Amino acid sequence: MQKTKIATLVWVALLAAPIGWSISRVIQDSTRELPPVPVVLPVLLALLAAFLFFAAREIKAWIRERRHDRHIGPLRVARTLALAKAAEFFGAALTGAYLGLATLAIDHLTVPMGRDRLLMAGLVVGAGTLATVAAVVLERACIVPPGDDEHARDAARED
Repeated sequence: MQKTKIATLVWVALLAAPIGWSISRVIQDSTRELPPVPVVLPVLLALLAAFLFFAAREIKAWIRERRHDRHIGPLRVARTLALAKAAEFFGAALTGAYLGLATLAIDHLTVPMGRDRLLMAGLVVGAGTLATVAAVVLERACIVPPGDDEHARDAARED
């Protein structure tokens, strides 16, 4: 599996921004209000980021110390890598979509609803960016250094 390039995640966010703006604009035109932003969304994204940072720390320690115990295991590391890849793209897409909503809310700063939507969309953008960064850190933590494969083969030959 290849490392995800940061530029790819930036492009995902940049492509999601006009999509988020367009969807928000359609909702605004049909309801005469900006679309609501769930209050719990930034909290959940921050919790996801905390979980991803914690998982990165655990896996990095497991790989560095060569603790091949039953607590983590190679299959769990591979599954965690898949989770990190999905979280990277999810966080980037969500960040871009709510950046589009925030851009639309800038036009409505004179009313309290516009200010509230801008604040909440900004919180989602920040939490989504944090979750994306945490997922990138987790993906990088799952990489096994090249020397570890040779060490494992030598240990297997001695047994």
